[in-house]
Amino acid sequence: MKRTPTLIAAAALASLVPAQVQAQSAAACLTEREVAQMAIYAVPSLVDGVRGKCAGKLAPTAFLATRGDAFAAKYAALQGETWPVAKSAILKFVSGSVKDRNADTLAMVAALPDESVRPLVDGMIAQKIGESVSPDQCRNVERGMQLVSVMNPRDSGAMIAFVMAVAKPRSPAICPASS
Repeated sequence: MKRTPTLIAAAALASLVPAQVQAQSAAACLTEREVAQMAIYAVPSLVDGVRGKCAGKLAPTAFLATRGDAFAAKYAALQGETWPVAKSAILKFVSGSVKDRNADTLAMVAALPDESVRPLVDGMIAQKIGESVSPDQCRNVERGMQLVSVMNPRDSGAMIAFVMAVAKPRSPAICPASS
């Protein structure tokens, strides 16, 4: 199955929750706005993760090598703005899926200052992306980034959220759009 950078980013964010707990998260849905904000927030870490995994697989003249920094920078410029909703969505997703024994840990993480939590989340996204992308997917993932790079980050976030809502993934579940 081919994965897009967006779905990989969503999987990376979802990976903040243990696999056995994710199955219980169906009741906790995310709004399209939350998905869009998480997608926008995740792009710089996604670029880092793909670069780390695909370093030997992509040409030095290809998109990530020549324009990847500018692509990531457009999204990094919005991270401060998108972080509150992205963090809230992550906590919402996780809190809807943790068992009581993990509630204290979740509360502790939620209480940490953002400057402590953000680097952890960024690192986890990059690591999970690196684990999720297989070497034979590197060119397709890079191509997906290149295609999205011509869009305004807010528009690409909205498009990602829309596509995920239409695709109806189980994890993270997307709330039905209000009419």
